[in-house]
Amino acid sequence: MQFQVGDKVVHPVHGVGIIKTFSKQLLSGEKVREYYQVIAGTATVWVPINDQGFAALRKIAPKESLMECRRLLRGHPVPLNQDRQLRQLEIAKRLKGRLLPELCEMVRDLRARSRQKPLGLTEDNLLRKIYKALCDEWAATDGVSAQTALYEIESLLQAAS
Repeated sequence: MQFQVGDKVVHPVHGVGIIKTFSKQLLSGEKVREYYQVIAGTATVWVPINDQGFAALRKIAPKESLMECRRLLRGHPVPLNQDRQLRQLEIAKRLKGRLLPELCEMVRDLRARSRQKPLGLTEDNLLRKIYKALCDEWAATDGVSAQTALYEIESLLQAAS
């Protein structure tokens, strides 16, 4: 098994959660399907485990990764492509793993772009979602409230400006 009951994990859609149970269900009379029950915020999600024993989940970032994240947030933003379509492809590529450092870089770079020119609706919504995911995972990794994580992230971004 990839995870144990009680592990903190990140679901690709629902964000940070905790493994509550592991269960097996009989499908079509013969095939047994295994699932993790994940509580993510107010949602309960049943995440199937594939035949290789993996689920569409990952463990939250280790606490040591926050040092790298702090460095990234204080760092110079990477300019995003001026062409909207190419920029959206670039953003999607950079967020492929949705790991904590990737979230930090995208928040930093989209925030910098928004200071130069207002973001469009799509990018503004994306920034909000990424920012929420960053704050939630940061809080879970650091063992602090989401509000405390938000304050630290904002402080780091302000220091970089």
